[in-house]
Amino acid sequence: MKGLLKKIEWGLRYALLQSLRVLARSRHAPPASLPVARSRILFIRQDRIGDVLVSTPLFAALKERYPDYTIDIVLSRNNHFVLENSPHVRRRWVYTKGLLSSLRLLRRIRAEHYDFVVDLMDNPSATSTVILLLAGGRWNVGLEKENAYAYDIIVPMKSRKESHIVERIAELLRPFGIDPATVNLRVRYTIGEKAEREVSEFLESGRYAEGPKVGINISAGSDTRFWGVPNYRELLRRLTSAFPGLSFILLGKGEDRQRLLEIAEGVPQTIAAPETSFDGFAAWISRLSILITPDTSAVHLAAAFDIPSVVLYVQSNPDLRIWEPYRSLSEALVTTVDDLKTISVSDVVEAFERLSTRMREGHLSGLLTGEQR
Repeated sequence: MKGLLKKIEWGLRYALLQSLRVLARSRHAPPASLPVARSRILFIRQDRIGDVLVSTPLFAALKERYPDYTIDIVLSRNNHFVLENSPHVRRRWVYTKGLLSSLRLLRRIRAEHYDFVVDLMDNPSATSTVILLLAGGRWNVGLEKENAYAYDIIVPMKSRKESHIVERIAELLRPFGIDPATVNLRVRYTIGEKAEREVSEFLESGRYAEGPKVGINISAGSDTRFWGVPNYRELLRRLTSAFPGLSFILLGKGEDRQRLLEIAEGVPQTIAAPETSFDGFAAWISRLSILITPDTSAVHLAAAFDIPSVVLYVQSNPDLRIWEPYRSLSEALVTTVDDLKTISVSDVVEAFERLSTRMREGHLSGLLTGEQR
């Protein structure tokens, strides 16, 4: 039944995307020469938090090459806060569902007269297609896929199986004269002063045990990616026994607070981090020596701060590459069953030990010597 519903969903999505062709105006030819001096670019990325994070290398590369470019972006209520402190983005347009709010947003966007509107999606999205077609930009740019009819400049899509998502999206730099192979595609995140201060004050308050910090993020996008309270408690029992010099910090969303407290209860060397904002969550991750997490935005924050990580993945489609931490030391544990609990505690402990060995061999010795980040 689940497979049938998925096929119906994809069928309806395809039909909707095809129907949007009627909105497509006659396309403009790509510019003969790129207007370099003061181009205005609007990016569209109204989906999830992790999708915004893996897009940040583009913004940095464009501003480094063209400091006078104006970069704005359409986000949603679910992810707009990711770029709150970004030094590369001028304005964050927040899309909300609803006819009137959408029309008001599009009217304000059209008044900006953007030179380029760039669809950052590597899967076709009806929402981003509509925004793209009605934004009034001079040239529309996107990766080659089912809604390519909406683009003036179509960028070939790299393999979803062979290439990392960061590298696929980075191909969108090519129309702007930038070869992705020549720039630093590191994921970026800028922490605000308030979040930095709150974490520092907590760590200096004496409520936290000394020692290198291992973070365990329990929150995931769905119940199939929640590993379970018993698994986390057993993992902590085994890691605190094997690594007595480490301290463990449990991280998660507000709705998982009770689970965090239940996991931490009575476990030595372990605390549940206080409830915080996404910025505070990022600040905690930046202080870690290792992160253990299911596949969430935490993966890409770890990559941004170059924090080694153990990541638990559900990969139901083997033709899609997992979104592993980009160019960051990690161990990936993958299950093809739609249930993260099929990954055993022993698997995670062994992955943690492998990662510790790789850190030692790579001279990242903070975990073993007690040096703090």
